[in-house]
Amino acid sequence: MLQLINKNKIYFYILSFIFLTTILNKNFFHTLNQNFLIEKIKIQAETNKIKEKIINKSNYVLNKNIFLINKKELISIFDDLNFIEKLQIKKQYPKTINIKVKITDLIAITFINREKFYLGLNGQFISTKDIEFKEELPIIFGKFNIKNYLSLKDKLKQNNINHKLIIRYYFHKNNRWDLYFKNDILLKLPESRVGEALKIYNILQNNENIKSGSIVDLRIINKAIISNE
Repeated sequence: MLQLINKNKIYFYILSFIFLTTILNKNFFHTLNQNFLIEKIKIQAETNKIKEKIINKSNYVLNKNIFLINKKELISIFDDLNFIEKLQIKKQYPKTINIKVKITDLIAITFINREKFYLGLNGQFISTKDIEFKEELPIIFGKFNIKNYLSLKDKLKQNNINHKLIIRYYFHKNNRWDLYFKNDILLKLPESRVGEALKIYNILQNNENIKSGSIVDLRIINKAIISNE
């Protein structure tokens, strides 16, 4: 009988311990959860418009436990914002998420179905509705491939031709470019061997054979036709 009583006491103590431990654990985790709920999202971005877009997408993390936020998943919700070049997310314990955004360099303006777009150095067409930009940019006309334009910019740089002096580009259906400079010079490039044509243009320019208002036609390989309107 004594042995039975002792066993009952042991069972009682064990059950009491489990009960108390459960209660204490619940209180502990509840306290832990309450102390690490996200209350603030800090955005570091270049314009208020971008900040607003970022905060609208990230608001869902507010009042969630900071330990349960997966940074990769959070970053993925910004995939449709194609003006972003780099995005960093850091947790500032106990209750803050810091988001730093860097936009891609905007290098030109173009029109698609009569709607105005920026061309980003990241190879994206970026709607002007999504981003603010006040600096002057060259305008590209025609239906072109972004990679072709970026390749042209590289060739201009290789031949020491200042792309900042170009105010308009026109891409023709036969896959060639016309370049309009600030000093009213029009440069007509060939469909292929663009690098060679730019070398010829650079030589002509350095020798002062090209004047303001000139049309420089380099569409025929190894031949330069210079005329004035």
